[in-house]
Amino acid sequence: MQRNRDKLLNTVKREVLQLRSQSLHHAVIVNLVRQRPPQQLKRSWDIEVKVGKRPSFQLPAKISIIQVFDRMKGKLLILGNPGGGKTTTLLELARKLVIRAEKEPKTSIPVLLDLSTWQDKNQDISDWLVNQIKFKYKIPEKVISNWLENQQLSLLIDGFDRVSPELSKNCLEEINKLSVYLQPKDLVICSSFATYKNCRTKFKLNAAVLLQSLTTGQIQDYLLAASSRELWHYLQDEPELLNLAEIPLMLSMMTLAYEEILIAAWRRITSQQGREKYLLNAYIRRQLGRENNYNWYSKSQEPLPEQTRRWLAWLAQRMAADNSQEFTIEKLRPAWLDSNGELQAYQLIVNLISVLFWGFIFGFIFTLVFDLYQGLILGAIGGVIIGMFFGLPGLKNFVLRIILFFNGHIPWNYRRFLNYAASRLLLQRVGDRYQFIHHLLYKHFTEM
Repeated sequence: MQRNRDKLLNTVKREVLQLRSQSLHHAVIVNLVRQRPPQQLKRSWDIEVKVGKRPSFQLPAKISIIQVFDRMKGKLLILGNPGGGKTTTLLELARKLVIRAEKEPKTSIPVLLDLSTWQDKNQDISDWLVNQIKFKYKIPEKVISNWLENQQLSLLIDGFDRVSPELSKNCLEEINKLSVYLQPKDLVICSSFATYKNCRTKFKLNAAVLLQSLTTGQIQDYLLAASSRELWHYLQDEPELLNLAEIPLMLSMMTLAYEEILIAAWRRITSQQGREKYLLNAYIRRQLGRENNYNWYSKSQEPLPEQTRRWLAWLAQRMAADNSQEFTIEKLRPAWLDSNGELQAYQLIVNLISVLFWGFIFGFIFTLVFDLYQGLILGAIGGVIIGMFFGLPGLKNFVLRIILFFNGHIPWNYRRFLNYAASRLLLQRVGDRYQFIHHLLYKHFTEM
């Protein structure tokens, strides 16, 4: 049991460190402020706390999220706008809980889960928890069940706003059942404020924290600290652009992508959605054009920016079709092929190679027993039967990769490309799992 505890704690610790080191705020500190090692990632936004029916109050800047967590006995709801710092806040809480669990052996271990995987209206919350922890952290099912029953896990659950609308009511009710059946010691849920306020049923938690938009003073402080005085000079007289900068994610992107932004062209865009799209495109151009310390490719082999955009757009669209936030190379499957020719070609090639291979094997064997003519006939029959129903180990994946490669959907060395995209802060990598740096960027790629 201790071995499994150490394994889980080390895996979560590595996950938190990797995700925080691949954040945009971290990139601003390293690339622009030039701090090595970077300072602790302090929140730049204000937080309001709401407990029961009492009036909400603003949290003093010196009070950390884990102090609120402790005061509210580990039962918290984190609300905010998209890009407003919810996941960053959750990761900061996870980091503190990991440190606590390392110092105190009997303390519960935090696990980070995502509700975007909730895809069944008949899903039982206990089964979902066991399956997700087993899949993500490679811990035996019996061990997970035992930990849940004995309140040895701190459940940090992101992405309630990414549950499909028709399933959100069921999902919320199932989470509330936890308080009755498993009674976890610690439970934290993240959701966008807009999604949660439309829910008739509410989470049975002790308090809600609402992450506020950045104030003008906080935006100014951030940009001056990031050596972006010129950007602040332009933003302070542009109310629409300043409004976009109130979102922490967008402010970090502005800071990183400033060299690719034409302020005159940007200010002419009339809609908030259009300004956001312009910024996301500028950020992608900047990340693909800057110097890279990770040598995944030599300069002559590096993918062209249009290739990278096309490959990531295809990936995002296929992930969206599966309602998936994470990707592993093992998730490549024939269902991702275009039904207009690609799928048919895949099936034909797999069947043909399988039939030829087994036909040759059986033909050789039968010619040793019978004469050449009978051996070839029997071998062909055996090849068709075995080849059509059993195939060859590894053949399907190989043919799938070939078809995806020749149709321009992926490069041949896919893992190297995904690592390259992660080094460009377009994806995040944790172990062999990849996800887009933020849901807003993920959505942007699906629309390309």
